[in-house]
Amino acid sequence: ALPAGAQFWRPNALPDAAEFGARIEEGDIAQARAWLDRGLAPDFLGDRIGTGLMIAAWQGNLPMMELFVARGADVNRVNGLGEDALMHASLRGRLEAVQWLLARGAKLDRGPRRWAALHYAAFSGHAEVAQFLVARGADLNARSTNGSTPLMMAVYEGHEAAVRQLLALGADRSLR
Repeated sequence: ALPAGAQFWRPNALPDAAEFGARIEEGDIAQARAWLDRGLAPDFLGDRIGTGLMIAAWQGNLPMMELFVARGADVNRVNGLGEDALMHASLRGRLEAVQWLLARGAKLDRGPRRWAALHYAAFSGHAEVAQFLVARGADLNARSTNGSTPLMMAVYEGHEAAVRQLLALGADRSLR
């Protein structure tokens, strides 16, 4: 007789979105490599954050990011909410991941009236990431889908250091 649950053991199967998301969030690079070796698409979407690259950027897991990009992951791929890996790294203040992604062609700005990585860094109060993004050419006064600028996001969330940083960098305080 098979042990309880053995009928669900699938050693060579590809994951569903929930299993994928959980294992990548745990940082299980060996499992990620095994799935990719078995044919998992490098831009497979997990159930919550997004692709493996997006999850790794969220975690600041550079070896995992390297694995997915080496296997063909798109650094500018977006999830169902229009978020990319650079936005996730910026939201979490993962400066090394931000630098790594930009070095590999991640887009700073996503176009007019779109959320950008700088909005995410300002929203979460990561002044150092915001400064780095602006130094690399991010639009300091970019407008999001609802018209918010990064400065507005930092003010709204009460991130005084980020507000001061954005003003020092030249953010337009007259925008409404």
